[in-house]
Amino acid sequence: MNFNYLTPFLFPIMFRLRSTTGEKRGGKRLFLATLIILVISACSPTIPTLEYNPKGDYNLEKYIYSVDLNIVENDRVLVHLHCPGLNQETVIFHFPKTIPGTYKELDYGEMIETIEPKDGNGNLLPVEKIGKNIFKITKAKNLTSIHYWIDDTWDHPKTMRRIWAMGGTNIEENENFVINASGWFGFFDGLELVPVQVSLDQPEGMKSFSALPVVNEIDNTIVFYARDYHHLIDCPIMVSEPDTATFMVANTKVFVEAHFNGEEKGIAEIIKKEIQPSMEAVATFTDSLPVDEYHFIMYIRDGRDFMKTMQSKEVNIFSKAKTAFQNVSLFGMGALEHGNSSFYTLTEFGDSSYTSMIKRVALHEFMHIFTPLNLHSEFIGEFDYVNPKMSKHLWLYEGITEYFANLILVKSGIITPLDFFVGKMGGKIRRAAKYPEKKIPFTEMSERVFEKKYGRHYRQVYQRGALMGLLLDIEIIRLTNGEKTLKDIVLELSSRYGPNKSFNEETFFDEFTMLVHPELRQWFANYVEGTVPLDVKGGLAQIGVEYSMKGKHDVPKQILSDYGSKEHRISFGKFKKIKKVGKKDPVGFMVGDQIDTEKLREEFYDENGFPVAEGTEVTLFVKRNNEMVELPYSMKYKERKYRHRLRILKDPTLKQSEYYSIWLGQ
Repeated sequence: MNFNYLTPFLFPIMFRLRSTTGEKRGGKRLFLATLIILVISACSPTIPTLEYNPKGDYNLEKYIYSVDLNIVENDRVLVHLHCPGLNQETVIFHFPKTIPGTYKELDYGEMIETIEPKDGNGNLLPVEKIGKNIFKITKAKNLTSIHYWIDDTWDHPKTMRRIWAMGGTNIEENENFVINASGWFGFFDGLELVPVQVSLDQPEGMKSFSALPVVNEIDNTIVFYARDYHHLIDCPIMVSEPDTATFMVANTKVFVEAHFNGEEKGIAEIIKKEIQPSMEAVATFTDSLPVDEYHFIMYIRDGRDFMKTMQSKEVNIFSKAKTAFQNVSLFGMGALEHGNSSFYTLTEFGDSSYTSMIKRVALHEFMHIFTPLNLHSEFIGEFDYVNPKMSKHLWLYEGITEYFANLILVKSGIITPLDFFVGKMGGKIRRAAKYPEKKIPFTEMSERVFEKKYGRHYRQVYQRGALMGLLLDIEIIRLTNGEKTLKDIVLELSSRYGPNKSFNEETFFDEFTMLVHPELRQWFANYVEGTVPLDVKGGLAQIGVEYSMKGKHDVPKQILSDYGSKEHRISFGKFKKIKKVGKKDPVGFMVGDQIDTEKLREEFYDENGFPVAEGTEVTLFVKRNNEMVELPYSMKYKERKYRHRLRILKDPTLKQSEYYSIWLGQ
């Protein structure tokens, strides 16, 4: 089966706000308002014990679903299921407790208060909701159809914080519908492998976008076919006015299908230009991709007015706080990965934030076509939507995927090695340091991620998990003396298993080790299954990268804060907008200038990560009134404490140079 994986970017946002009078000398007051999107570890009750034994042949030829999207009442849509032939006295109808890759209990059934099961004569049958996600239908020998209203999770108070938007449902009459099947369509107990047909009546001028196969399309009605319920869950559908773009990556046709809830059109082409170079770089990873087509399905919110309010000097602190909490959904950004598609919810704040995020995230999502699409355990390949069991191998599904996404960028030359180590991995090392590695094995966190104690560390799959990928890659190079890399092993295992065959959850470390060297098994035992601290310094030293945990050094001054200048705290793009110019400013900044932060490191440090000499004349790139201007600056130093410093050695040993070249693919 195929399955979906989540990459959440739900940001804790801190606003440092000052009142109008607080700016006066002697009367300054600092207001701190913290806006947090809560990632709640759900505490659903135990799954009810079902005293339920189907008699005789319990089967169904096909689920036949139909939805008329022209009829919306109170932000709800009516779903029809035609399901004759079950021939049972008692039937159990489920909605998923969770879905693969979300790693939290979602309880989609809470959004369906009741269902109406009917027999062939249209008579209502007795039904009882016996759990958050479970309906029990009795006297059901002649059950023929089920009808129920589904609600919108995006703005429902019960679910808008519990179910991430990228895995939820959206109902905007005549504007947009987000159909994640887990929130729209249920299944009968034990019949997850039955084919599913979904018919949608679309409003005039709107089209459906999905990786699901289309079996028929006449006028405004489209009919999709899924080989089973797993396949249906794996393929989200978005219905909106068409805004699309396409391009090729090796043998795969890539579709960009976007909806922007602002006035502008042509967003798909903008997104295409942002992601196409990094997508095409995948060809440097492998010559052939395991999918024929891939869909980037994106809902972009317009948050520009919100950002103007939050950055305005005319709006007081209390109004800003109220605005922030009223628009909390704007910060629920991220992507939910599927077999050959991914669904995104992003926000345009007017500062290149969503395009910057797409470039960072899209390659990660795309790389899931290798793992877990073609490499996964039975806990994912045979996912249980009712009583799910979590896999211990998040280090592989998310950590290795995140590492590969960044590795491709440096291998293809899109980013420099310094960007990779100092920018990408340096940030991950700093964030990974917060993981309690001496107390909780990574595999234990993965298996028990539903529990609050472990779920709070979920995002470490993208931080510590990616760092594990880098160190594992280096260890494989060392143990095989450069004959193999992590990529070689993953591609070999992906080819061995593929999308429809699962590896053994318990023996996978042994199988992986057999392809490398016996000593690798202890590496897994120490760092992934155990609580031995990662040997970041020793691992990176193998390829000539110097790592120091903490110390003091002389480095270039911070171009804003060290001279009394300040930036707006609310900004997600690569440009930092200046809100106050300090009296000691030596550059000539102006309020409203936006600094290209990606260029600062290039100007202040050499290609190995060592600072340029004090007094060196450098150029700062600034966006002023939507035009790029260059401002000269003479480098000034300051002694600072540091943590987690990375540098590429200028004079590595022959062995370090050899391993570095193999790692980089040179």
